[in-house]
Amino acid sequence: MKILIDATYITKETWYKSISVYIFRFLDSVYNTRKKDFILLILPEIKDEINKKYPELEIIVYNPYSKKIKGNRFIKFIKRCKLYKYTVEKSGCDSLFLPNDLIMFSAIATRLRKTVVIHDMKSFNEKSILSFSYWIFWIYYWLLIKNANHVVAISNYTKTDILRFFPKRWEKKMDVVYNSVVIPEVKLKDTGINCNYILYVNALLPYKNIKTLIKCFALIKDQINQKLVIVGKKTEYWRNEILPLIIKEGIEDRIIQLQDISEEYLINLYRGADLFVTTSLKEGFGYTPIEAAMCGCPVVSTKCEALGDTTRNLLFYYRPPLDEYALAEQVMFLLKNPPSKKRLQLISEEYKRVYSEYKQIKCLLKIIQS
Repeated sequence: MKILIDATYITKETWYKSISVYIFRFLDSVYNTRKKDFILLILPEIKDEINKKYPELEIIVYNPYSKKIKGNRFIKFIKRCKLYKYTVEKSGCDSLFLPNDLIMFSAIATRLRKTVVIHDMKSFNEKSILSFSYWIFWIYYWLLIKNANHVVAISNYTKTDILRFFPKRWEKKMDVVYNSVVIPEVKLKDTGINCNYILYVNALLPYKNIKTLIKCFALIKDQINQKLVIVGKKTEYWRNEILPLIIKEGIEDRIIQLQDISEEYLINLYRGADLFVTTSLKEGFGYTPIEAAMCGCPVVSTKCEALGDTTRNLLFYYRPPLDEYALAEQVMFLLKNPPSKKRLQLISEEYKRVYSEYKQIKCLLKIIQS
């Protein structure tokens, strides 16, 4: 069976985002042993990078965003759907694997059997049921699921969330396959951060709730010697909301903000942190607290959405998630009473067992090929 992987979500802008990471980890797992079974559908802008990363993988390059596609938004969308269908059906593949749920024209029916991965339902949860955009997304996901032979949810929470919006009869085509979480072997290197630090790694967006962490840090800054290292791409929210708050609290000299760092550097940041904190309000899975724990770092987390499920209740938690005082209390407790290396090692080993890439790939391939 020849399988077409739709990787058109990946652009230079989204290269480091969690869905791109999901796709790359899938490709890394199958590349050495089964690359001849797959063809990768990509956009022109990443052709050189993909050829360098996977030189022996067959690719199809197509551009649904070409300036040659003319008309109003509706006409362009119809033309893109037709181009997508044509490209997929002419690929010579038997099955289509959609490892993301964010490319709208991929919802159309094709002659290929289709397996789609749904990561979360925040497209609905962030919108009013009375809004036009809510119903646009509802129609899109309805078509996406209806036209799929198999639907993979990345956590039990995500599956439950999907079934809140769509017919229960579709549950029979749904499976839960947790993401793999892989920490490659890298050499221990100096990060260049010559101080103790608390680490945050996540998107700088409102629903990731970094504002609560900033308020927490401002509360305890005079009681600790750590700086706060924030890893995330700068956004309008960061510039307009978070930076002014940092300045207001007078903690500019205690904040280090990083972005577009290598995986090797990130792993060394995890290893060197006194504590990792995630304050996220919305997660379909939640890579970073699991990655940090796999590197032996103590982790404070919320239990919002999928996090209680995916972290398996093994971490340190605070609630309510918007309460900076509750977070400050938990952070101070762990800085004063760090968990034993044995406990951290047991957590790390459990995550490595549960989120093994081999376990995920075995499940996904069984579904895709069925």
